[in-house]
Amino acid sequence: MSLTPPSFDRAEYVDAQPLDLAPAAIDVPTRPDTTLFVQAILCGIGGAIFGAVLDGGFIALTHINIGYLALVVAWLVAKAMTIGSRGQGGIAYQVSAIVLTYLSVSAAHSGLIYWQVRTEQHLSIPLNLHNLLLLAKLGLTFPIARFQDSVPSALIGLFILFIGMRAAWRMTSGIPGAVRHPFAR
Repeated sequence: MSLTPPSFDRAEYVDAQPLDLAPAAIDVPTRPDTTLFVQAILCGIGGAIFGAVLDGGFIALTHINIGYLALVVAWLVAKAMTIGSRGQGGIAYQVSAIVLTYLSVSAAHSGLIYWQVRTEQHLSIPLNLHNLLLLAKLGLTFPIARFQDSVPSALIGLFILFIGMRAAWRMTSGIPGAVRHPFAR
């Protein structure tokens, strides 16, 4: 058996297939599946309610109002939505997660205001539509109203809330391997 030395003068191609060197595109649907989206919203509402109770309960029991609980609330909302959607994501999920996170933090502060008025001032306040709307307004404007008390504290609170909402945005993106914590770059 004789071996022929390789010849480098001429190239021969045998079944050459072109290489696709472009990065694989990630398929993120722009329009969510309705059933999965409804499931994600319902699970997100559950996470938001749990987060509001946890946030408000911690502050009521310890009298410590730290903004870091907004990170926990955002994680709960986004994780619940991700479970409900079976990992599906997209812009509709992301916007919903941000809105539910903000509403959850606002609901916690509304509940705290109601609790403080009832327990500390010993007032019996009926939960009629007018009072519920007033509590909702106070809760929704709480991050901005904090500027009247302390500007540095309000800025830190808004920054932490932003980081939490950013984490919820990323977690519900639907991109496999997306970072699942709020401190990623």
